[in-house]
Amino acid sequence: MSEVKALSAAPIPEKSIDYVTQDMPCAVHISYQVTVVSNLMAFGSSPKNVEQFGINLREWRVVGALGKMGPLTAKRLVELIRQDKANISRAIAELSAKNYIIKMPNNAHKKSPFIWLTIEGLALYDTIYPTFTQQAEMFASVLCEQEQALLCQLLDRLKDNTEKVRKEQELD
Repeated sequence: MSEVKALSAAPIPEKSIDYVTQDMPCAVHISYQVTVVSNLMAFGSSPKNVEQFGINLREWRVVGALGKMGPLTAKRLVELIRQDKANISRAIAELSAKNYIIKMPNNAHKKSPFIWLTIEGLALYDTIYPTFTQQAEMFASVLCEQEQALLCQLLDRLKDNTEKVRKEQELD
């Protein structure tokens, strides 16, 4: 018979901190804060938005990408949205069940249909987009126009480098 081992708590540090990234390198702080801000700003993560519009975060990302880009394959959605294949597949299935998207033939790749919005899906996008934009503008309003432009440039550089490092380090 195996013996059950009693668990004991690790020692509690004496030092109290005010926030998670306190005393950590700037790179850790940036990584953490970008994730936190992203979660807070994500349109489909707001219970009020989900209730009002009837779609969740992963569904909004698909509808938003299609509304902005036009018909896309599921593979291209994965690349653009930076979500895993399973999440995109679930979103496609959920949106299809709600009659917001359809699959259209792709003559270049028979097994990879284009995903596109139905008339109802496009109406949903057109309804959501102004609210999405308004909320994003409210969130960013703490920054002046020059700061917003600079942050856009910095985030683009950070994204590009993150993709490069992930590829080099085989983290995908």
